[in-house]
Formats: sequence, C-alpha cells, structure tokens
Amino acid sequence: MNLYTAAFTYQIKRQICVPTNALLLGIILIFVCPSIAQTYEVWITDQSDSVTDSGGFLYIYDAETLVGNPSDAKPSAILDLSTDVNALCQETTQKTVRRPHMVFFTKDQTHAVISFLTGHVLIMDSNSKKAVACLSVGKNVHAAWPTPDQKMILAANMAEKTLVRIWTDYSAQTFAYDPVKDVMNLARLENGELPDNAPICPVTDHSSNYGFVTLRGGGLLMVDVTAAPMKVVETFSDVVIHPAGCGGKQVGNTMYLNSGGGWPVSPLAYDVYAMNLSTLPSRPTVQMISSRDTMFADSHGMVVVGRYLWSADRAGNNVEIIDTLSDLSVNTINLSGSISEDPAPDLIDAAPDGTYVFVGLRGPHPLTGNHQDVNNAVGSTPGIGVIKVRDDGKGGEFMGVSRITNMKDGRETADPHGLAVRSP
Repeated sequence: MNLYTAAFTYQIKRQICVPTNALLLGIILIFVCPSIAQTYEVWITDQSDSVTDSGGFLYIYDAETLVGNPSDAKPSAILDLSTDVNALCQETTQKTVRRPHMVFFTKDQTHAVISFLTGHVLIMDSNSKKAVACLSVGKNVHAAWPTPDQKMILAANMAEKTLVRIWTDYSAQTFAYDPVKDVMNLARLENGELPDNAPICPVTDHSSNYGFVTLRGGGLLMVDVTAAPMKVVETFSDVVIHPAGCGGKQVGNTMYLNSGGGWPVSPLAYDVYAMNLSTLPSRPTVQMISSRDTMFADSHGMVVVGRYLWSADRAGNNVEIIDTLSDLSVNTINLSGSISEDPAPDLIDAAPDGTYVFVGLRGPHPLTGNHQDVNNAVGSTPGIGVIKVRDDGKGGEFMGVSRITNMKDGRETADPHGLAVRSP
C-alpha cells in the first residue's frame, strides 16, 4: 500500500478539514480539522439615555470575540443614537428619539428594524450600520416586525392602541404607510374578553399573510395583514391567552406564543402556548403547554434551537426548554449563580448554527417592563449572556456575561433590551 498526501481541502459542518494521509486500498482518511467560527454578529440595544432625555445606544459584537471570552469581549461598534440617527429622525418626523426597545433583521439580513418608545421605526443598512429611513407611527412603538416576505413592517403602537403596516422596498429604500388603509384601531375591538387592546408584539406566520398580535390586557388578534385595509379574522379571549405576551416562533405548522408579566394586570406571569396553523385560513386551535403563573416567573423572549424551544424566564432567572416534537418541557437552565447573581434574562436569540444562545440581561434600574411591587425585570449584570448549547439544544451551559455600562452620578443606568443575531 502506498501513502499519499491529498492536495485538497474539505469543508464539513463549518470546519476546514485537510486529509493529510490516505490509504489507497483501505480508503482511510486522517483529517486535521481546526475549528473555524462561523461569522455572525450580535446586536443589542441599551435603552438608557446617551444624552439628557434622549438617545440610547446600539452595541454590535463580533461573535468570535463574544463566545471566546464573554467577560473580556468588547463591541466592534457602539452607536450613540442621539447623533446621526437622531438627526435623521428629527428631520423626517420632527421628534427626538428615545428608548430603543426592540431590534429585528429582515429575512435576508440586509436591514435592521429598530423600534423606539418615542414612536419611531428606524431602518438601518446592516452592512454599513447606517440609518436609511426613520418614520413616526404615533406616540409609541413597542415592537416593529419585518415580515418574512420583506414587503411589510408591522408596528405595535401601545400608547394609541393601533397596529400600523409599513410598506417596504428595501432595495429602493422606500418606506411608507397610509393613515387610512394601514392603521388599524384596536381600541374599538375592546370588550369583556378583550379588555385592553394595547398591542405588545406582532408576529406573522411564514407566509406573511397572517399577523398574531398579543395584547396588554390579554387575548390575541389574528389579522389578515394583506387586506386593504387590514382585517381581524379571529379573536382569542384573555382566558385563552393571558396578558402581555412578547414571543412568537413558528416551527413547522405550530406557532409558539407566550404571556408575561411587568404590567398592573399581570405583575408576574409565565405561559407558553402552541397554536396549530395547519388549519389556516380557518381558526387555529390553541393549547397551553407550559405555565408558571403560580411562581415568581415572567416569560418574555423565545428562540428555537434545533427541535427545541427556549423560553426565557425574566423573573425566575432561568431558561425553560420545550421539545417541539412533544410540546413537553424537558429541561431548565438556571442562570443565577457565580457568573451573575441576578441576570434577569430577557430577549434571546441563537447563533445561525445553533451552537450558542445569546440573551439580553437587564440592569438594576429597568426602564421598561418592570412592576415595582415585584421587580420582575431588575437585574444585577446588564449586558449579553452567552450560553453554550448542549445536547443539540436540549441543554446549555452559561459561559459568561459581556457587561454593558452607562454610569451617571454613581448610578448604573444601562438597561439592555432588544437583541438579535445577524449572519452577514
């Protein structure tokens, strides 16, 4: 048998593997496979003011740095939103930006959509990190969801109880909405089963045809977002879906939703629901698959890791893991301990290859979503928590925290919230 050195490389599972020797008859390859980290970024907003009564921050991290040593990781970019972003928004809306709350990426990852509690929806080019448009949709925007077909952004105006549809053309950088056809008044739908229709977080199914809008007072609206004007096609009462959900992830024909705390109607709340979308356009069925309503718990962010749904418990300082094949809870990752005494895990997202999960950790003086009687959103280590995924998503190990700080007069004011992973 003759030995030879192969003069080629082989890429498998994001590793570069070079066969150094091969036995011609036995076809036995000896590989040298140095691990190559997949390139992606983690974006997180800090709601604290960067100037007096205005601004905020956007932190962007290179994943390789963040997972390599979380405690020493420094962001590759820090954007003070009181400067160029605020100038653009003031020019187009005549309002100052404040409280950057949520961030989502378009399906093709080319643009970021950031919502501000001042009513602004900001669209950024995610490569250049430059703002390309800023719109005002009213007094407040809690969340602004870019639909998978990239034709719309759905904005939840809690203060005025409206759902706003923004038509989007990212390549032409044109973004607009019609105040008549594209603004839905949800307050007019309030009744005994839908007591407070301030929208929290709108999401759509993969087809981008149907929006599912969680409500502050409980219940859910299923909206045909392609109709002109938009049309509510199904309602679910506050008994079926409890107040203040802010999570929505589709796996196959199942949409997972939650309900949470932080509001007078529900200082503490934690429920996870599975909605069967296979019957669309007919009414979906809903099943509660997890509940911690009798515990010190507050459900907020969710992410899918492999076949598992990870649900962050902001008050309980842990992450529940649900098997989407059985819809049964199979594990809980406790985050409180030596790394962080009180992490307060909030919004959550996963690496593109599912090897790490990143979670925003709240600050000691949370600016949103906290009920002062229970302090469900108070945390001790504001920043990004890094969790190494184990067992293909069934478990995880808390690796560390990259801290974010904004000290003012000896007081830590940093309050991270919106978090999203981008794969360039």
